[in-house]
Amino acid sequence: MINLNKIDSSRHIVLLSDEESFPNASALYSFILTRHKKVSLVAKKPISKNLAFLPWFDKVRRDKPTSADLSIETDNDVLFLLHYFKNEEIKINKKMATALYAGILKRYDFFTSYECDDIVLSLASELIVLNAEYKECLKYMKNQESLSSFRLKALLYKNMLLVENASVAHLYLSDYDLKTSGAQMDEVYKTMNEVLTLAHIKEVKLIKSDEENRTLKSIKEKYFEK
Repeated sequence: MINLNKIDSSRHIVLLSDEESFPNASALYSFILTRHKKVSLVAKKPISKNLAFLPWFDKVRRDKPTSADLSIETDNDVLFLLHYFKNEEIKINKKMATALYAGILKRYDFFTSYECDDIVLSLASELIVLNAEYKECLKYMKNQESLSSFRLKALLYKNMLLVENASVAHLYLSDYDLKTSGAQMDEVYKTMNEVLTLAHIKEVKLIKSDEENRTLKSIKEKYFEK
């Protein structure tokens, strides 16, 4: 939860981010600067280069500064952040609009997610009016797949098993697959969503092959959820 009073009463604010939440963290970084506060952006793991076009990417650090008196754990709930800015009558500048638009693209899989509705599309349109660099977002986010992601995707598709009259896809993953491909778990989840778009597939299960086939995650088409 973002607390404007705490932000205004703090001198040095740390934003804790990761691959999924970085667009939101970028928008918050820009906002906090407008309050004339010192702000640091921390990510324990490297952020993908396809997000390097976003503001403040070069400010990401691995270690948390000891001088900070407020830490904010960012997430990928871009709609919440957008509504927060609007409810608090906070002006969304160009850098914030670009970061938020990137967050929508990432969160709603370039508007193809079954969770994407008229509200999401309307807010994306508002961000474009606010000068979000939407073409840059598409150029760098959609067209620059990493080699590690490509390797992992090849492994997942190779070992994929279709069951229940080909309506359920099982994707098998091991620690060895992750290590040899160099990919991250967010790239695994992205592949799961891609598989869900295949004809006849209603559910995708991610199965840990080196842990007695334990199911790690399951996603379904929204239309078919009960």
